[in-house]
Amino acid sequence: MNYPRVATRYSKALLDLAVEQNDLDRISSDVAVLKEAIKGSEELKSLLKSPVVKADKKQAVLHEIFSGSFSPLFDRFIALLTKNGRENVLAGICEKFEKDVLEYKGILEAEVTTAVALTEADRAKLVETLKKQLSKEIILSEKIDSSAIGGMKLLVGGFQLDNTISGKLKALKSQLVDKSYEAKN
Repeated sequence: MNYPRVATRYSKALLDLAVEQNDLDRISSDVAVLKEAIKGSEELKSLLKSPVVKADKKQAVLHEIFSGSFSPLFDRFIALLTKNGRENVLAGICEKFEKDVLEYKGILEAEVTTAVALTEADRAKLVETLKKQLSKEIILSEKIDSSAIGGMKLLVGGFQLDNTISGKLKALKSQLVDKSYEAKN
């Protein structure tokens, strides 16, 4: 996913500060709590995005909601964001921060799509193979898509490998269309 430049900058700054102060686990926990709160509340989303509500009011509401829940560092971070008028990208900053923490820890997220669920043995073998090939820890998420027919589609580190039957059929169809177009010329 592409994140706005401002989300990337604030996320990097927060990560650097958390690492510097040896508080990465606590800040990661705070970020996860805030992200879930924003995700689960339309009212909170609307408040953060509202240009009508002043920054100091937003900061007061956030402080009231999360009073004592966050570390002092994260409280100051949120205060800085609202002071700078960046609270509307807070959810994006939280998402980017979680991705940055995984990268910092040498962990890659991979997503596999198959027509039927993988067995535990297949899942373990796939994770081990990816771990050896990429020299990183792997967090694997699974999707079931019956339209894949068979095989699997793997998305890891921004790259996609489509080895599904439906993917191969689409590629074959594309080749045939291209060949038939060339033959007419």
